[in-house]
Amino acid sequence: MTFKQTMPALVNGSICCMLACAFTVAMPFSANAQQQAPDQIMPPGHPDMQAPSPQSLAAEGVRTSANIARAAIDICHIDPSKVARFKAKTKESFPLAPDFDGAWNLGYKEAQSTVDRLATLATTDPGEYTKEIGQACPSLSQGIDEATR
Repeated sequence: MTFKQTMPALVNGSICCMLACAFTVAMPFSANAQQQAPDQIMPPGHPDMQAPSPQSLAAEGVRTSANIARAAIDICHIDPSKVARFKAKTKESFPLAPDFDGAWNLGYKEAQSTVDRLATLATTDPGEYTKEIGQACPSLSQGIDEATR
């Protein structure tokens, strides 16, 4: 069989394949134009990405501050009155947080995994634990001091 004889079958097969591929590729794009799949995440700064609200940014700040407070108390054993001042300053700094206490409690609970990891590290690798605590706690204490001035 020569190329000239097989060419019509090859062209027909190629055209069918291209149409099928174009159809399956075009379908998701047209569907995405109307509705984005929930599992598809856009990178920060993407033009279609909705900017976070000031309230959600404030709530995130409260949660992060609560994470810091939990580490200060449970890991670094910083004076609770110092952490209480930090919490009061956080509340003052994030007035747009819609539910300060709820965000604080959530952030405080979210730090449990870090507390657990370091507790395990203290028994499994005391040298590494001492190294991590020695680096983190002075910085944490100084950061709280600077934030509450």
